Amino acid sequence: MLRAVTSRLRQLWQQCDLFDPPASTSHTKSKHQSKKLPHRKLSQTKQRRPRVPKTNPKDKPLVERLIAAYEQSNADLFGGTLIPIYIRISRRMKNKLGHYMMATKSGLPAEIAISWQHIQRDSWNEVLHTLVHEMVHQWQDQNGLPLDHGREFRKKAKEVGISARATRRMV
Repeated sequence: MLRAVTSRLRQLWQQCDLFDPPASTSHTKSKHQSKKLPHRKLSQTKQRRPRVPKTNPKDKPLVERLIAAYEQSNADLFGGTLIPIYIRISRRMKNKLGHYMMATKSGLPAEIAISWQHIQRDSWNEVLHTLVHEMVHQWQDQNGLPLDHGREFRKKAKEVGISARATRRMV
């Protein structure tokens, strides 16, 4: 039983090509087992489903309001330095208020997604706060900074007048 499990694990490791296979428990090694597999970053090997940015047609008026708010905030808070970005409303987002996604090498544009539940449940001012929070992440991306909630994020958040906290109390 243990030998069958070990064999199956070895097959899976070889298929995903992420790690060196574990050392064999037997004294004889096959030619393939003695050869080390190259290490690769997970992002290089993991096949992801392509992101298809879509907004429910019913949400178009809300997206238009968010785009107008984005343009106004970009002008007022960021001096118009942020590149126009795709903004959408996500009906699938359950645990986040919003999310910034960088552009991909495969050509998908950067985007800001705002949770539909957040828009329905919270005040418009809270939604705008989330939008500006995600705009600070865009600012980090455009300036080659890591996308995190570290010192640079907190400094910029304070500069644009929002809370630097990554989460807020959800009712």
